[in-house]
Amino acid sequence: MKKNSEYHNDNVLSKKISAKNLTNHNKVNTIGIVLRPYSIHIQPIFLDIYHKLIKANIKVILESSSAKMLDISSVSIEVCSMKYICKHADMLFSIGGDGTLLSSARKSYGSEIAILGINSGRLGYLTITSPNEIDMIIPRIQCGNYYINRHLMLEAYIKEENRQSRKQSYFALNEFLLSHAGLGGMVEIEAYINGILFNHYRLDGLLVATPTGSSAYNISAGGSLVYPSCRNVLLTPICAHALTQRPIILNDSFTIEFKLKTNGALIADGQQKISILQGQTICIKVAEYGAMLVELEPYSYFIRLRDKLGWGQLD
Repeated sequence: MKKNSEYHNDNVLSKKISAKNLTNHNKVNTIGIVLRPYSIHIQPIFLDIYHKLIKANIKVILESSSAKMLDISSVSIEVCSMKYICKHADMLFSIGGDGTLLSSARKSYGSEIAILGINSGRLGYLTITSPNEIDMIIPRIQCGNYYINRHLMLEAYIKEENRQSRKQSYFALNEFLLSHAGLGGMVEIEAYINGILFNHYRLDGLLVATPTGSSAYNISAGGSLVYPSCRNVLLTPICAHALTQRPIILNDSFTIEFKLKTNGALIADGQQKISILQGQTICIKVAEYGAMLVELEPYSYFIRLRDKLGWGQLD
């Protein structure tokens, strides 16, 4: 049993964490909406949320590619690019699944716009609420009663020797996957940390994951779970051709370079694929900006772990 002093310390810690996360956020007057692509069945969900936001005197801007997917002739709604939305909206609603939210985080990178994930799919680990809870959400965001957690993102680029032009950067919220160029086969990689040779991998794939992505592909590949607000980078081998290869967790200060000894591919969040030629080097580091994801309750991460993974249940 805990002593009174221990209960007091726990309570003080809880208040400090809550005060840190639940600041006086901006009251939300304009919402940008992004929908899961190729999902015409999402239209009634969108229209229901749209009408409730309008009724609450919140302006709605629909992202242009989402608008092309739907028949929205029945409503008068502003349709704009993601760039415009990030500049003029107070918050972004991502309606779909985790994939929609991951895509939204990459496309809005650097804008510092808060993203609230609404799950209309199945698992929805990153999405925090469902369409039938929108009546509860609207008054909270209108008065600024919500949390924002900044999630680390990764930046990757191909290292170009003796070239002065600006590099092309790619971003990921969950992870980058280094794999063989085809559907299968082994990829061979030399890994360097801050210029020092660290490892020589022969494997089916190598994950470079964020703490946010630790609960996705990473955990399926045998990697560790890491609390999302930690500043770590996770290297997790997939089906390594040597039993000595093990996952490792690094801090956020390192630049990691991967030189491919075979043709390969770099895949961002399972969605964006970049071809890598034999001999090319991929640099991956923590990105300058993170993803600002909305939470409605403190410690909701642990609640989702419990619910999604079935933890805390008695047999």
